[in-house]
Amino acid sequence: MSLIKREADYAIRIAAFLAGQKGLVKIDYICEKLFLNKPIVIKIIHKLSKCGIIVSETGRHGGVALSPDAVDLSLLDILKCMEFVNSINICVDQPEKCLLNPICNITVFFKQLQDDVEKKLHSAKLKDFVFTEDRLNIL
Repeated sequence: MSLIKREADYAIRIAAFLAGQKGLVKIDYICEKLFLNKPIVIKIIHKLSKCGIIVSETGRHGGVALSPDAVDLSLLDILKCMEFVNSINICVDQPEKCLLNPICNITVFFKQLQDDVEKKLHSAKLKDFVFTEDRLNIL
């Protein structure tokens, strides 16, 4: 099982792509440039919209765009929007459930690992991962 699920990964990529675009972008264009299928992109865009990370306009001239302040978001912010759970194991999340916890160094190690992952994701800003047209055109 992956720590970061496929949809959450795609959500970061979609946000990074939109950060490199000007104005509204059609969903079909996102699908084409990021090699994603339309149903999953629509589902992710809906979630990102509910969190205020992207804005959308319907209609013939509609599309989606990154919200103005979203470029300063952390990857953790986007992941949380996608229902990310940073959980190494139950001993870290619910130490009272483990009878070995008072003497267990493994739980301490896992807690540090979980905290490190969260800190790293919090310090990683979307603006550092922007997909530009130049970079995408290399593919």
